[in-house]
Amino acid sequence: MNTVTTALFGNYRNGEYLQFMKNVIDIYQKFDTDALHLTSRVQALTSSTITMNEVFMAATAHELTPELQILDHRRDKALVGIRLYLDCMTYKEQDEIVKAAQLLQANYFSHGDRIEKLSYQQETAVTDALLNDWASIPALVAAQTLLTITDWVATLKDLNTQFNQLYVSRAQSTLKPGQIEEKRTQMRQAYEDLVFDTISYSRIAADKTSYLEIVDDLNGLIGDYNQSVTLRLSGRSTDTDISTEDTENQVQ
Repeated sequence: MNTVTTALFGNYRNGEYLQFMKNVIDIYQKFDTDALHLTSRVQALTSSTITMNEVFMAATAHELTPELQILDHRRDKALVGIRLYLDCMTYKEQDEIVKAAQLLQANYFSHGDRIEKLSYQQETAVTDALLNDWASIPALVAAQTLLTITDWVATLKDLNTQFNQLYVSRAQSTLKPGQIEEKRTQMRQAYEDLVFDTISYSRIAADKTSYLEIVDDLNGLIGDYNQSVTLRLSGRSTDTDISTEDTENQVQ
């Protein structure tokens, strides 16, 4: 067989895309690429892959910077603590305290019952909306005072502001939009050039053995990746990627 299966590149996450290309290079490095007249093509793919790896790792490291993680963890604790405290206050005997807790609780849940589980920027936006309600609606302001949680709420606001400022600062000093997509495009072109030459030589070479072995190996690799992606998209796989969300939301 001297045709190569189509890889579902459009559905590959950045980490999958990068690892796929590394695996392709590994396949070719098992053969004498000089004798097969493929050295320059393999080098082109290797070079673009190295560049993509540097960009991807820089983006990943930046996105998961320790300072952001610490602030996010503290913010999560504040959100969870306030939520649990309000729940406890609904069991008090004093009616006014119960009503104040229920009022704040209802507003909290109107923004989400697990705000701390949202992605970085979603959590920032939702928390900001929550805090805006609690600072601008008189009944909610009075309820916070009655339950003596104003300091806690102020801490949450401070943490959310710090997180957002640092997040924006990191985003402005790191990759410009499209850089990873640009590197993906360069890698794909190098890959397609390599595969095209491999197929061409497999048809005209006197000894086709090595070319056909490479094609078989590529098809096996592509089959594995395509299956993995298909299962993930159908919801049958729980694999995740750093890009982000990543990444998503992050960098992807």
